[in-house]
Amino acid sequence: MTLAKMHRRGMPAALAVLLAASAGAHGAERTLTVASGFPDSAVPPYGHHAVAEFLEANSDLRADVQSLGLLTLAEMSPGIRDGIADMGYVLTPYFAAEYSETNMAADMTLLVQKGVDAPGLAMVAAMTEYVMLDCPDCQDEYLAQNQVFLGGGASTEYSLVCNRAIESPADLKGLSLRSGASVFGRWAEHFGAVKVAIPGSEMYEALAQNVVQCTMVGLPDAINFQLTDVTRHVVKNAPGGVFAGAASLNVNLDLWRELDDAQRSVLIDAGALMTAATAVEYYRQGVKAEKTLTDAGVSIVTADETGFTEATQAFLAEDMKTIEAQFSDLYGVENVAGKMETVRGLIEKWKAKVAEVDPSDLEGFRDLLKAEIYDKLDRAAYGIN
Repeated sequence: MTLAKMHRRGMPAALAVLLAASAGAHGAERTLTVASGFPDSAVPPYGHHAVAEFLEANSDLRADVQSLGLLTLAEMSPGIRDGIADMGYVLTPYFAAEYSETNMAADMTLLVQKGVDAPGLAMVAAMTEYVMLDCPDCQDEYLAQNQVFLGGGASTEYSLVCNRAIESPADLKGLSLRSGASVFGRWAEHFGAVKVAIPGSEMYEALAQNVVQCTMVGLPDAINFQLTDVTRHVVKNAPGGVFAGAASLNVNLDLWRELDDAQRSVLIDAGALMTAATAVEYYRQGVKAEKTLTDAGVSIVTADETGFTEATQAFLAEDMKTIEAQFSDLYGVENVAGKMETVRGLIEKWKAKVAEVDPSDLEGFRDLLKAEIYDKLDRAAYGIN
């Protein structure tokens, strides 16, 4: 993708200039295969193309972005482990036992339901700082899968996208709700709904045929999956939280250890760019999606207006206990209470930090991530020792 194309997709002009200005003569090029598991129009490939431009401008590394076809999301982790792809976008909840340390933190996502205007930015930053700086057990689980974690990913806030009006939590009783993660399934059951696990590709038909009455999803995916025709009503930010179980730029460990210090360092910077690009682009698409839904005649109300914010906060108190028990008893995670307290503190830290930047400003958020996380890494040792 050219810099001009990236700008048309929303890449700020100043970032394009930054990438181009740093271009210069490099040594022998090495091309790395990057798999996303998403169609090219989706957010993860947008970030991967930004990474490809960054590497071309700043190193002798090149990136061949494979949006679909090389690895599915269900194949991604073993595919990177075995070197089928050099880098890729791993959804950690797909591999519950392998990434239990990361998934524990991601399961706490409803803590960003209130107190922040851009929950995706706050949660992705908290997750990335936790994995990279505060959770050696997280590092160990990635290394055990022959991978190095370089960045996180997070959606916009999850909302109820429904084929009928939902005016209060009581209206969920007896309904079937599509759930894409365990925490959202528990939330649905708390209000007397039935959680249904179906892939995103089947949401349209499920709503159209009344197999489910609502799907819990970020608003950009309501547009990406063409749900406007089968949606009458949206409760924005209910359940709230974001999908945060994403390792957006995992690198094959064998490859990582073959690279020199300069190449590894530029990939670490690429990880900061990827983390920022996914969260910011999801935020931008969320703003556009809300307008598209309204223009299509869909009624949109907020969690605050319908009593869901208060009800969700009450649910959270009990769900934190559920998370602690589940990851301790089922997955054998040690010191779960202490780890959860660390994650809770990071979420509160990043709620405040993201208020310092425009959530649509990719460069500003990337620079904040670099200052608070990436520049604190021991780059010579990361993924090596």
